[in-house]
Amino acid sequence: MSKITGESEWLLQELSSTKKRAVPADAAKIKLNQLISKLGFFYEKIRNAIDYNEEHLIRRTSLKRLLNRQVGFLMEKNPIKISEALIHEFIRAKYLPNDELPETDIEEVAIIIAKYLMVLQYLAQNPPPDYKKITDWITGLMVCEIDEFLFPDHKETALINYAYGEMVKSINFSKADIDEKERNLQIYIAVLRNLIKADQQLLSYLLFKLYRPDWNNITPDETRKLLPQLLSFKKKIDLHLNHPSGHQLGKMLKVQSVFFNIIKEATSDDLAENRELFGDETRLAEKIKEVCNRKYKTTRTKLVGSIFRVIIYIFLTKTILALLLELPYDQIFLGHINWLALTINIVFHPLLMVIVALTIKIPGPKNTEIIMEEIKKIIYGSERRLIYKPKKSLRFGSWAFIIFNSLYSIMFLASFGLVLWFLHKLGFNLFSGALFVFFLTLVSFFGFRLRNIANQYSVTPRKENLTNFLIDFFTLPIISVGRFLSVNFSKINIMIYILDFAIETPFKALVETLDKALGFIREKREEIS
Repeated sequence: MSKITGESEWLLQELSSTKKRAVPADAAKIKLNQLISKLGFFYEKIRNAIDYNEEHLIRRTSLKRLLNRQVGFLMEKNPIKISEALIHEFIRAKYLPNDELPETDIEEVAIIIAKYLMVLQYLAQNPPPDYKKITDWITGLMVCEIDEFLFPDHKETALINYAYGEMVKSINFSKADIDEKERNLQIYIAVLRNLIKADQQLLSYLLFKLYRPDWNNITPDETRKLLPQLLSFKKKIDLHLNHPSGHQLGKMLKVQSVFFNIIKEATSDDLAENRELFGDETRLAEKIKEVCNRKYKTTRTKLVGSIFRVIIYIFLTKTILALLLELPYDQIFLGHINWLALTINIVFHPLLMVIVALTIKIPGPKNTEIIMEEIKKIIYGSERRLIYKPKKSLRFGSWAFIIFNSLYSIMFLASFGLVLWFLHKLGFNLFSGALFVFFLTLVSFFGFRLRNIANQYSVTPRKENLTNFLIDFFTLPIISVGRFLSVNFSKINIMIYILDFAIETPFKALVETLDKALGFIREKREEIS
């Protein structure tokens, strides 16, 4: 039997425990009509297809949308009503189970909402220079705290702490001029970004709790005293999130996070079984191989689902824009419809997404062998030395800066120049060509993100050869523009505005009315019987 470290023993104990919020057996449960819930679930699927988000962000994105509608659009001030609407919609969308949650959860979530409404009211009365950004940041904190309450995951927290401890011990900063406190905080941020795919919203919330550990249990009076300090907290958090060492540490931790996620997947809820498994190197190696193969298979399935959602998103958006904008443009300004350009604009990009998907590969046996060896080192305490070497950024105005940026400009012109030349040959006009390029960049970026999904368990470095260099040369500029547009597209996505303000609000009001009507009919039936 091999001896595991004390930290690994602690992790096994945490991963073996099943901590849940205590719910009294006789507590009244939140129960909604199943038929009406199906309407809410169906709408949520359509909404998520049109506003594409990565899978791990879908729930919180939906939660933020619901809060913005209740607080920003409907101007609701009653925390209980906001909480009830939120939980009911989450049950209908099947994010939460029906007839399982205690009714007291509505009051608990209302307390959280009331705290943030107080903050938002203070900001409205004392508007800072970046009022919109600050209120959006506060709303993001509210989303994360509500999500943390409704979907607690102590095992994830334990894994974060375990990975953080291992990384603090293993990473050597001998050549980096970073003080210890900032160094450890940057490791923590890198662990969060890679281990649980934390976005800026969640990172801000978790760092805010480091500054105010009492935030989840703070009283209204204490919140009022804290209000003037909020902007200074945000500034400090933003500095940490944009620290120069963050990007490089993130690249290091991307590979390391794979080992910790596989460790978590290899455990069960039985502590004795886990101790026996991790105490036997041979059995552990077999288990790791089994887990890796399962995760590769799951990744493939997840990839197919993501590809399907992207294709629907692209096809629906492209078709609607073609019918609403491209057809009228051709008729008004050209006097005829260019059916070839219209057909290509509708069909090409979903087809390109399919081709990209077919070229994506899942990791193999060699990848699994590396994972096995590194996990053994972590579990049994073998020394692991990860060297952090700060990379100097190109100094603005230097010869290297000018040369490399000139090369990138050539790449940019070559990539888009080639695309525009082909479009001109096919007879595209200015508007149809702009639509084609717009969606080409989006599809390229989505394809890039899907490759990241496929490589989330890959620990082998990418091969550097002539083929990969040429692919990067022509695609990186297109992907870069796609990333920019994807980040900002939600701000100008007409379909999202139509759904959120013209359709979603009355639809959700109709669903709520139908639910109450069916409840009334049920009560009358019970009275008669």
